[in-house]
Amino acid sequence: MNYYKNIFKSIKIQLICSICLLTTVPLLFVCVVEYYSSKGAIEQRVIEQLTSIADLKKNELNSWLDERLTDTSVIARNKILAAAATSLLQQRRRFESIDQLRRSEAGKVNYERILENLHVLKQVYKHYNVISIIDGANGEVVISTYPEIVGKTLSSFNSYIDTLEKKEVAVKDIYTSELIDQNCITYFCPVCMTDSITLESSDIIIGVILLDVNVKNSIEPVIHNWPGMGDTGETLLVRREGNNIVYLNDLRHKPGSALKFVSPISSTLDIPSVSSSGGEEGIKESIDYRGVPVLSAYRHIPILTWGLVAKQDLTEAFAPVEKLKNRIILLILVCLIVVIAMGISLTSRITQPILQLVQGAKAIASGNLDHRIPVVSENEVGLLAREFNHMAMKLKESYSNLEQKVEERTAQLLRAERLAAVGELAAEVAHEINNPLGGLQNFASMIENEPANVSQTKKYATLMLEGLKRVEMIVKRLLTFSRPYTLHIAENDINTIINSSLEFIEHKAEPCHVSIHKELNRSLPPVLVDADHISMVFINIMVNALESMPGGGDLTIKTDTCKRHEGCVTVNISDTGCGISLEIMKKIFEPFFSTKNKEGEKGLGMGLVISKRIIDDHRGAINIESKVGEGTTFMVCLPCRTGE
Repeated sequence: MNYYKNIFKSIKIQLICSICLLTTVPLLFVCVVEYYSSKGAIEQRVIEQLTSIADLKKNELNSWLDERLTDTSVIARNKILAAAATSLLQQRRRFESIDQLRRSEAGKVNYERILENLHVLKQVYKHYNVISIIDGANGEVVISTYPEIVGKTLSSFNSYIDTLEKKEVAVKDIYTSELIDQNCITYFCPVCMTDSITLESSDIIIGVILLDVNVKNSIEPVIHNWPGMGDTGETLLVRREGNNIVYLNDLRHKPGSALKFVSPISSTLDIPSVSSSGGEEGIKESIDYRGVPVLSAYRHIPILTWGLVAKQDLTEAFAPVEKLKNRIILLILVCLIVVIAMGISLTSRITQPILQLVQGAKAIASGNLDHRIPVVSENEVGLLAREFNHMAMKLKESYSNLEQKVEERTAQLLRAERLAAVGELAAEVAHEINNPLGGLQNFASMIENEPANVSQTKKYATLMLEGLKRVEMIVKRLLTFSRPYTLHIAENDINTIINSSLEFIEHKAEPCHVSIHKELNRSLPPVLVDADHISMVFINIMVNALESMPGGGDLTIKTDTCKRHEGCVTVNISDTGCGISLEIMKKIFEPFFSTKNKEGEKGLGMGLVISKRIIDDHRGAINIESKVGEGTTFMVCLPCRTGE
């Protein structure tokens, strides 16, 4: 043991430590300085790269959105298109359907000319997927480059009209189009009533030109272009809707999420999305929508109040830092191994005898008391080896004697414990049986002294029978407590068991001036119990409750689901009696413990013991709450399914 306490006094350890310190401390200092310097540079490069990507995406989106507004403004100022559209919309209102309009001579020419112009616009402005003109009176799609929607009615057309009354052109943020069933951004401008000859226009909006941009073919290619962001990086768009943020594009790690995946603003996940959608910009480490740590650069797109987030998993973003750390650790370990190997080689000749002594000491310490350390020299090491051998011999002798004594004493103790347990049980049983036996002896003596007194003999014979029944009851209760019994478990209604149990004690309640109150939950699931044994428990508790209220009171039985244990039902039996002190509650479930020791009372102290055993065998629980002078509540918890 002294060796382990003074390990650093070893010559070998001292030499090895000295060599390690002289070689590794300078190396470690240089490596640490270089690591933190390189780490800072790598982290700064990652941050700058992610920031540049976020700024680039923001500029691209702002430019793209501005260009589309400019395109829409140009189309809105096209007087020729406005005049032709005015004429077409006025013609439409004179026909019952668009088909009738197109079959008419004048309508067909005008319709084909405008449709051709719309297709030309679509070729010029390639970002627009569908160009349509809707009637400002009822929202009907009168003409469109997407013929499948012609004749359909746009339910939200009033919102377009209301918006255009305030501005020349507008944009509807990303949404799922009810007409083409695609995620779109819709730019729109008014068709103001324009004279086809003079090209003079009024402020009356007769229709609306819709320019639908397919998000998947326009915005998402910009968002999904992830150069330099590795396998986990992505950029995403969000906007606020009430108390949530909505993800506007399909996410790299969650396909099909555009406009369908939402997250509460109050969530601790994806804080950059919340911040950017609220107008903030910056870069920070956070947890993304997957619950994965990421580095996020976030920007705000004010045109449509979007939030833009460019992010990358921390494990990938700072992978170069981790690689650098691993290389430095590997370098230090290799150097340390080399130095230690050199130290061991240099010191082995000096420390070899000591190591041999240590190995022998370990064998003795592990319990091999027959092991002996060879004495190879007459110096201090040899002296120590002889002392160890002597110690091992003494330990072996002491150990043999100790094992014998432990076996003998273990046998001071098992016999004594058995005798004590038997004596305690015998004393309890003797105490309980002694009283009725004493009475039997007295009655027998009186009958012997006056055998001719028939009336007295009958009286004492009756009392003797009661005493014998008392003894019989004590023995039966003891056997019930000590012998195993079989439970017949089945599904039972707890309220039915309560009601059947009350039938056995209701006749006792009225003479005691006790009112019985039932608060039974009728929607409880069935319990898995032996109904007869559980009824015995309830009757025992109720009888005790009645006896605790000699001057009258209230007995309340309540059933409900258990708040403490899942899948259980609880039965609370409460009285307004004398209550139970804390000292008595500690002993109330002990065999033969009873508070009914006054003259005329009969208590064996086994009722609650047997009740607790029954509840335990049902894998239930029984608890007591009581306050002296205020009453007692027994709480019985029973399972509704197996394994509770």
